[in-house]
Amino acid sequence: MTLSLLKDCSWKDKNGFTLLLIKAKPNAKRSSVVGLVDINTNYPVKKALEIAINEKPDDNKANIALIELLSDELNIPKSRLELKTGATSRIKVISFKEE
Repeated sequence: MTLSLLKDCSWKDKNGFTLLLIKAKPNAKRSSVVGLVDINTNYPVKKALEIAINEKPDDNKANIALIELLSDELNIPKSRLELKTGATSRIKVISFKEE
């Protein structure tokens, strides 16, 4: 994943954390970054990063798979990625601090 994708779907909070707006698509054939999609929310960005997840949303499996995929794509340890909002929604916000 290129960082140019992230600039359109992310913003910084007052503590310096990067917040990433995600639109999850569970039950996909395989997990992958699909691309940017337009989205109408109250967040300060107008696009979300659409990610296909090859897990069902049962028992938090899709959220765990999402964190694993983002960790691999961004080269950030899973322990530094946090699901801030959207645990039961397709629209999610992931937080991480760049070093």
